[in-house]
Amino acid sequence: MKKQKTLYAITTEDVMNVADQENITFTKKDLPFIREKIGDYFGDKWQNAIEYALLALKNE
Repeated sequence: MKKQKTLYAITTEDVMNVADQENITFTKKDLPFIREKIGDYFGDKWQNAIEYALLALKNE
């Protein structure tokens, strides 16, 4: 199994979709700020997402 394979990524399109849903506008120059804030928000929460997925698999 490849250890470096990406399993999930947030794309610019994902951000654009949420921005449209929330009626928030941003420009290309805002992307570094948004990227940093998403990373800040996720913090250690990525571990919770992985645990949730693994527990769901275990309970299948």
